[in-house]
Amino acid sequence: MTSTTVPNPDPTTVIADIRRRAAAGTLPLTVQILQLLGASMETEARLAAAEAIFPGITHLTDEKPAALAVFRAERRNIPYGTFTTREAARTFAEARLVRRRTLPAGVTTGWVPDSGDEDACEDLVMFGPGPDDEGTTSIRITVLPVRVDFDPDAEG
Repeated sequence: MTSTTVPNPDPTTVIADIRRRAAAGTLPLTVQILQLLGASMETEARLAAAEAIFPGITHLTDEKPAALAVFRAERRNIPYGTFTTREAARTFAEARLVRRRTLPAGVTTGWVPDSGDEDACEDLVMFGPGPDDEGTTSIRITVLPVRVDFDPDAEG
């Protein structure tokens, strides 16, 4: 007698099949099936939340370590706060600027990156109504890489 092994199926495919069959009415909805579907929905919601905070975190493999970063809003190298998204750091820093001083009429603000790199640090700059009217706010978003493990050859 020869034995054959059945490869482990992809859990995502199994859950999708259970959902399809339950929706079509071809699968009896036992307590265990309902618990499984509820647990899978909760897990998917948690993964979606993690992915929203750190894009790529749910697709890590042993061969590809995480490349994560956080964004620190600071003024003159004094940290205001650290955030998981650049947008949150910008919003916080802009609110601090408005709380600290009233902007003159016609003045707008904008973020100017150090370089064209998508992970570049950036400064909050004020632009006045005049053609050469530009000023710094001393507010900066600094990108801080989050290391998953120690690499003696890494910079820093």
